[in-house]
Amino acid sequence: MQKYFEVGQIVNTFGIKGTLKVKPFTDEKERFEELKKVYIVQKGKMLEVEIQNVSYQKEMVLLKLKGIDDLTEAEKYKGSY
Repeated sequence: MQKYFEVGQIVNTFGIKGTLKVKPFTDEKERFEELKKVYIVQKGKMLEVEIQNVSYQKEMVLLKLKGIDDLTEAEKYKGSY
């Protein structure tokens, strides 16, 4: 059984407060509301991050994550899963 699975890819930022725009890998993007935390995979490392807020823009999921509080920090994660 697989321990982790990818729920989406961070494709961009949204606004100036560190919100991430995520392309979901599911047709039921409302599933993101059930999550309490996610792992961001970047350069072979996994970073555990708590979800503060979930919202939507068209087909994208907007995630506000704890500890990512500005645009500069959020841009570091573009392209990550």
